[in-house]
Amino acid sequence: MAVSALKRGEAVVWIPPRSVGERAFATEPRLLIGIAGPDGLVVQASSLDALPKLRSLRLVFDARDVNILPAKLPPLAGAKLRRALPNVLEDRLLQDPQSCLFAPGPPLADGMRPVAVIDRSWFEFVLGAFERRGLRVTRAIPGQLAVPMQPGADSLMCIGDGIALRTGRHEGIGWPASEDSRGRALALDALLAQRALQRDEPPPDRLVAYVADENWSRPLAASAARAGATLAIETLEVPGDDGIDLLAGREGSGLGRRLADVDWRAWRWPAGWVVAVLLALLVGLNLHWYKMRSESQQMRAALERGFRETFPRVPVVVDPVLQMERELAGLRARSGQSGPADFVPLLARFAQALGPQATGAMTAAEYREGRLVVHFIPALVQAAGVRQQMEQAGRRNGLKIEFSQPGEPVATVSAL
Repeated sequence: MAVSALKRGEAVVWIPPRSVGERAFATEPRLLIGIAGPDGLVVQASSLDALPKLRSLRLVFDARDVNILPAKLPPLAGAKLRRALPNVLEDRLLQDPQSCLFAPGPPLADGMRPVAVIDRSWFEFVLGAFERRGLRVTRAIPGQLAVPMQPGADSLMCIGDGIALRTGRHEGIGWPASEDSRGRALALDALLAQRALQRDEPPPDRLVAYVADENWSRPLAASAARAGATLAIETLEVPGDDGIDLLAGREGSGLGRRLADVDWRAWRWPAGWVVAVLLALLVGLNLHWYKMRSESQQMRAALERGFRETFPRVPVVVDPVLQMERELAGLRARSGQSGPADFVPLLARFAQALGPQATGAMTAAEYREGRLVVHFIPALVQAAGVRQQMEQAGRRNGLKIEFSQPGEPVATVSAL
């Protein structure tokens, strides 16, 4: 196993078993933090809330929470393989495979592949707890594979109230132990007996135990003596890379996981204020609209009242402004006066807007419904600058001049 040294700001964290519960995981000193020191790895107990200042972590999950199963996998990769794994291993699991996370390992010589299985909710809870604190998790290692391999020997990791036994490159089991010396010795005896049953062979002549504290020395010595094996006790080491990383089994994008890990309860009050502001804004807009609507109705009623007082013979008032313009135009026509949209005043203002070139610029002019349709000599109005100057001169004289198309010398003239 390749053992890699820790970088500055990096640490190894041994995760307690899921049985300790989420609250104990966060507040009680159940974590073991391994930090690089001048004389090797310095291991200390800590809680999640009392972590030292770090940048990245390697997590070691308890061997009792991870099951490593050899399986013949279909020739798939990536997301397709992750979707197929629950169906392949369904008969070998005690819980719903859809609630598990599967991390396949490298291919073996016999065509099999090891697959690490862990409860998905517990795994995401642990990783989310560190990621919410700004810590980057670089690897997540099964506990039974975090023990260095020893030729001709079985490797043990004794930490807290649990034991991890590694029996091969991608093989190992976890076992519970008590806090007292005698209980730990009995747990070691049971674990070695279980190992002999699983592999159908006697235990090896040598045991190498990696311990987190010296309280494991006596039970380890007693159990090794009963098994007839020599014992070597070492301190915990930095786990290396054996090809199985539980992070490889995560699904979805990083953004989706970060959104899922957000503690939305902390945003209750800000969200409440935002909703209150939006409600106040909507109420204010509706009140303003209602006020403007009332003013519009009052103005319309005043216009209609003034129109009826001026022209009492009109039976129905639909559009008082338009009807007022028509009635005034009728009065001017009956009295012999012309309005601003009549032919002669409209043509006179148009000629004033054109200036000296008015005489030779037009070839024809038609009057239709208060508008002049003027035909120009094509050579005089082809340039876009000439048309713009003509439109500006018309606006100065209270006229709107619109050319029908860029290439045609025809314009419509109306009063503004």
